[in-house]
Amino acid sequence: MRFGAHVSIRGRIYEAADRAAQLGCECLQIFVGSPRTWRLVRYPAEDLEELRRRCRRYGLRPLVAHAAYLVNPAADGEVGRRSVLHLTHTLQTMEEAGGFGVVTHLGSRGDLSLARAIRRVAQALQQALEESDRAWILLESSAGRTLGGRFHELRMVLDAVHGHPRVGVCLDTAHLSAAGWDLRTPEGVELTLSAFHRQVGFSRLKLVHLNDSRADPGSGLDRHENIGEGRIGLQGFRAWVNHPKLARLAGVIETPGFDRRGPDRDNLRRLQALREGRAEA
Repeated sequence: MRFGAHVSIRGRIYEAADRAAQLGCECLQIFVGSPRTWRLVRYPAEDLEELRRRCRRYGLRPLVAHAAYLVNPAADGEVGRRSVLHLTHTLQTMEEAGGFGVVTHLGSRGDLSLARAIRRVAQALQQALEESDRAWILLESSAGRTLGGRFHELRMVLDAVHGHPRVGVCLDTAHLSAAGWDLRTPEGVELTLSAFHRQVGFSRLKLVHLNDSRADPGSGLDRHENIGEGRIGLQGFRAWVNHPKLARLAGVIETPGFDRRGPDRDNLRRLQALREGRAEA
């Protein structure tokens, strides 16, 4: 498994690649604007081409973006319309930068039935995919209180978009734990991944978010912690990063950092030590 981090795009967007390289990343995740507003930032073509060049220079692959937190594909009205616009914009930005795809939450279904919410999500994804050519949409597993907290919900979305060839899944370890999966032991990791394969399939798994969890298993709370410092622990991450079915994937940290300033080199070093079987993890 290749390891990377979510890093800031402050300054010029291509400086994110420099920050990732300084951390020792092998892959990279960014936002393409503020994650907490609807504002769509249009970048000069030369800046996106420079991001592509720097990722290639540092060997950062894949490059992925995370959609804004406001995006709710299950919503209707103005929120639904803006969600489609934002997702489309992020996909197009990734394509110009040579990125692989966009990770998105599925959002809240509110008072809607599950079936109706899934139909809305599928319609939103289809609209965004029709306005893009190459980048993937990656459905992120949730902590259980919103859509995507159960594997069968991810499967329902994939079925609703008729197995679109550019829709995949991103599993988040902290979210899986909060949703009730026991990732603390090799046996628990194996049970989780086997269930995912039965209900969704490894062919759809394209990315992993590697985060420990401050919240108790099954709590439904999305609370990220540094690797080995939360409820999952080092034994669980050792099993996760060395699982043969995950070897081809990239894993991105969204940890708070040991200095509480965001994803850091120390978290990546822990993962690298686990991958390499070194005791200092």
